[in-house]
Amino acid sequence: MGQLFDEHPLLIPVSGLVAGCILAFNCRVQLPLWPLLGMFMLLLVAVGERTKAVFLAVIWFFCLTWALFVFQPFHASRLPASSLGTPPLAGMLVVEGTVVRRPVALPQGQRFELQLERVVVPDGELLVDGRLLVTIATGEGGWLSGDRIRLRGSLRKPRRLGLPGEFDYPRYLALHRIDATFWVADAGQVLLMRAAAVSSWRRLLDVAAQGCDQLIRRTVADTDAAAVVMALVTGSQAAISPELKAAYARAGVSHILSISGFHVAVIAATLAQLLQWLGLRWQWLALRFNVRQAALLATLPVMTGYLLFTGAAPATTRSVIMLAAVVLALWAERECQVLDALLLAAFLLLVHDPAVLFDISFQLSFLSLWGIVVLTPVLLQPFKNRLSGWRQQLALFFAASLAAILATAVPTLVTFHQASFSGLLANPVVVPLLGYGAVVLGAVAVMSAVFVPSLASLLFGLAGWLVALSNRFVVWIVDLPLVRSYEAGWPDMVALVIVLSVLSFIPSVRWRGILLGSTCALLVAVHVLPERPSDRRLRLTFLSVGQGDASLIQFPDGSTMLIDGGGYLRETGLDFGDRYLVPALHALGVKRIDRLVLTHPHPDHLGGLPAVAEQFQVGEFWQGTWTVEADGDADRLQSALLRRGVPIRQLQPGVSRESFGGCQLMVMVPERYDTATGLNKDDDNEASLVLQVNHDQFSALFMADAGLTTEQRMLEQKVVQPVTLLKVGHHGSRTATGSGFVRTVRPRLALISVGAENRFGLPAPETLTRLQRSGAQIYRTDQDGTVLVESDGKDYKVTTGL
Repeated sequence: MGQLFDEHPLLIPVSGLVAGCILAFNCRVQLPLWPLLGMFMLLLVAVGERTKAVFLAVIWFFCLTWALFVFQPFHASRLPASSLGTPPLAGMLVVEGTVVRRPVALPQGQRFELQLERVVVPDGELLVDGRLLVTIATGEGGWLSGDRIRLRGSLRKPRRLGLPGEFDYPRYLALHRIDATFWVADAGQVLLMRAAAVSSWRRLLDVAAQGCDQLIRRTVADTDAAAVVMALVTGSQAAISPELKAAYARAGVSHILSISGFHVAVIAATLAQLLQWLGLRWQWLALRFNVRQAALLATLPVMTGYLLFTGAAPATTRSVIMLAAVVLALWAERECQVLDALLLAAFLLLVHDPAVLFDISFQLSFLSLWGIVVLTPVLLQPFKNRLSGWRQQLALFFAASLAAILATAVPTLVTFHQASFSGLLANPVVVPLLGYGAVVLGAVAVMSAVFVPSLASLLFGLAGWLVALSNRFVVWIVDLPLVRSYEAGWPDMVALVIVLSVLSFIPSVRWRGILLGSTCALLVAVHVLPERPSDRRLRLTFLSVGQGDASLIQFPDGSTMLIDGGGYLRETGLDFGDRYLVPALHALGVKRIDRLVLTHPHPDHLGGLPAVAEQFQVGEFWQGTWTVEADGDADRLQSALLRRGVPIRQLQPGVSRESFGGCQLMVMVPERYDTATGLNKDDDNEASLVLQVNHDQFSALFMADAGLTTEQRMLEQKVVQPVTLLKVGHHGSRTATGSGFVRTVRPRLALISVGAENRFGLPAPETLTRLQRSGAQIYRTDQDGTVLVESDGKDYKVTTGL
């Protein structure tokens, strides 16, 4: 250990900080000040200790204790939860505060952090300390960091929906020290109270970045290309459409959209070469100074300014720290190993903000570079001394790309549930176009924007043209196979870190073999356990998707059906399916959707299905007689189905019966009547597909958003029978689940899919009363979370809170 510490002195402190952060994050340890003071005193005593192992152990435990102590602010919100659910902090509010950092552009609006200071109430003001994540749905304003603004909108404390495998958004916000979210309908609801000082360096950078974004939008006509240019130049990815961002991810080149080490290195190297070239042509300067060293040092302030200009993201900060360490080492003519520079960057970032360890950009940034450094020589070993010239350089490029993909595959699978080896083919095209082309052009354009705006416009235009070429190539290549995993988790992350650590820090070939062999054996044992044999039970999982609807049916023979996919009621710029539905299906062990059903094309039923169609193998798609309007989600779903060759079955009005999955399935498609005959042609709710599943003595009726009119038609056609379970129509609205219908179906179980504290007041009290009088046991996703109903055809079992 002593020799290892001598070679890599920051390894022990960094590992202690990482261990402390993981312990604090998972166990929510609340550590008082005195243990930290005690460890500090012990550290002072251990400085004179001759036994190096004791000294290293004390350092490790001190760093662990430090991480536990400084992590405490991330556990608690400064905005009391009790004040968010009761007046005056409820509903539409007028709040006032200071913009924390530069707003980022969304496809239609803006998002920024606000340091909340007061809430305006009818009889005065309340002083409140907290930080809000503000989303403006439509429009943009000119406010910048340090500006004091007053805005009107709705404030809410984020909460989990209650889905298996759900991304913990409240914890994510807490790690970023955000206490609540604030939604503003339009930028006109924001009033600038007082602008920050003009001389503020942060404001100057914000003005410059905002000016560059506006110039890019005016110069680059292609909206998608302009969004990518802004991401490469100013670091804002929020304006990139979800479809294009998903395409870059599936092509394995999403790393190019984040300003990381590659971008900073390209800009620094280009600037150093230019300064060196100019310096060598100035004889007086070349005779008196070391031009090469001076050029390297001149890149440091430029890199620092670029870091602040782009928002100081973790990946960019890591890159600047490492490059600064390398530059200083070269200037001092000292050796600097990449791993030591990587450890230095990790140490500084974790000391400054321990929560950054759980930021996916931080993980991907460090693991990709770590993988390139460690795995590239291993991958090139079979070709050693066999290649030369351009062949050697090409092999090095592909080996580095493969190393980065392998090193980041596990966190990518855990977070995004897919990883792509398409990057091996995409990188040779995308990296030159964006990395060496658009990035350099954008950087030069930024530096010339103040003095020569016309030149900046020309350079931004050229960068946009290169980005457009890259976008077309990425969209073309996305159909290549992806690697998907439904069970990647913390054992895989631990195994990845062990493998990289062994290859990095264990020189003994014998011990390398033992450790790597043991790790691989344990990993195989975890993933190759025999699957549970089918017990021939019907499983109905009612997913808690908020104010939406999504139900998964797993039939006795193992086949699956997904009815609807939830979604956002209003445009948010986020992908509901990728964010919530797909992870839930993965967590439930779903590998294929045999039948994908859309009951009707409303956003709270349609929104999650495009991501499912893109990421799962789908056997068949069902839809009713309605026509889907040409909007983003509908177009994306249609494109995914056509691209993947999924048969689309449009069901015709009437009642059809068939056997499927070991059950009897009945599908009722309402006719589109005129209003004169009782049904509005334009009412998609009343055109919802209604399905009933019968498994021996157990039956379940799914009413989607069908209302009283459809229920009456079903009663007239005598297709309604008593059922075991009723999936209540239209989220428990008073316009559905009529008295006559309830008396006929006589459900023993009633399931209502509804969002917590929804603005519609659902489920309606009269609907609940009718169900209670019928004797049905009521389950609600807003109160019970995801609900699982299992049946062997005779008995049934209900499990809540999956």
